[in-house]
Amino acid sequence: MRPTTRELLERIATALEHEVLPSVQDKWAASVLRSAIQLVGHVAVRAEDEPRILVEHIADARSLLETVAPRLDSGRAEIAALRDAVSHALQIPDAAAHDVAALGVKDESLQAVIELLLRHRDVLLATTHADQTHADVLDCLRRRLAREHQLYFPALTSAPF
Repeated sequence: MRPTTRELLERIATALEHEVLPSVQDKWAASVLRSAIQLVGHVAVRAEDEPRILVEHIADARSLLETVAPRLDSGRAEIAALRDAVSHALQIPDAAAHDVAALGVKDESLQAVIELLLRHRDVLLATTHADQTHADVLDCLRRRLAREHQLYFPALTSAPF
């Protein structure tokens, strides 16, 4: 489809910057408008890359949880609760690669379980491979940040214009 979503958003940002911003006299309003322009630029990049990034996030999170699940073998109730959360997350049905909303929901569900593992690191210490599990979780989160890096840098960290 032409123009693409990214092209439309970039044109909106350009029009706001070159047509609207010069006419805004109020400093606060101009500042808010500049922030909006940056956010529209961010959405332009995100609209193009979000489906691919979500598919990669989900695959990575599934892989992590599949690796961690067998390590949650302690008889403690807290470990059983973590094991159940991991098992439940792994049973969430797959979303179609074009359904960004469903991908987002699945990604958030998997991410919530990963965050649960982080919050209960003290409980995980009672398991075998606790250090490896924690390292695997951190590695997964680092990969997640790396995949999203281009969405935020330099777009949202550049100097105001």
